[in-house]
Amino acid sequence: MNSAPPTATPASLPTATPRRMSGEDRRRQIVRIAMQRFSEKGFNGVTTKEIAAEAGVSEAIIFRHFATKQELYAAILDQKMKDADAAAFWTRMRELAARRDDRRFFEAIMQHVIERHRADYSFQRLLFFSALEGHELSEMFFRFYVRDIFDFLGDYIAARIREGVFREVNPQVAARSLFAMPFLQTMFEQLHGDQTITGTPEALARAYTAIFLDGIRRPATTPDPAPTHHV
Repeated sequence: MNSAPPTATPASLPTATPRRMSGEDRRRQIVRIAMQRFSEKGFNGVTTKEIAAEAGVSEAIIFRHFATKQELYAAILDQKMKDADAAAFWTRMRELAARRDDRRFFEAIMQHVIERHRADYSFQRLLFFSALEGHELSEMFFRFYVRDIFDFLGDYIAARIREGVFREVNPQVAARSLFAMPFLQTMFEQLHGDQTITGTPEALARAYTAIFLDGIRRPATTPDPAPTHHV
């Protein structure tokens, strides 16, 4: 009688060798974990040892990818700009600015801020921690990214003042007040669970832009009434 062929058991099956993570994939993994841990516990509450343990690597691997803390912080900011598709955003803003489409220009900025913060509240928390702890990432973010958009907005508003469309206001104050509206919207949603004002990013951007333009735009002049002749 022929015996049945042997049945393969789990122990006898070949073990699959885990795919080695590429250097770039490992770098992105470290950045993602670091960003998540910093947003949860702050910078003072997280060590490279914790980040390495969660990534399943040694601290030496972390330092191989990021020789200094500054390199890691810069990589976090760079990754967030890529996630936000900052290059496409700037292209769109320059197009709208060139067309002098005030309403769409301001709406696009506010909508972008609301969408990005709602998509990833962890980055907003990360910025809060860095500012409250006096961490250098906060200063890096302002120097490399925030200052550029404030200057861009300020230059646009100043140009529209010269063209007689906007009232005489401080362009930098106006730029910051515009940016503050969508930022505070998402901050209150995140920190306080505030649902008093809800809506899509598009609807909220339209509402805030209407308020902003009502405050900054020069009112249309109306012709003086015709003189009344008395007999």
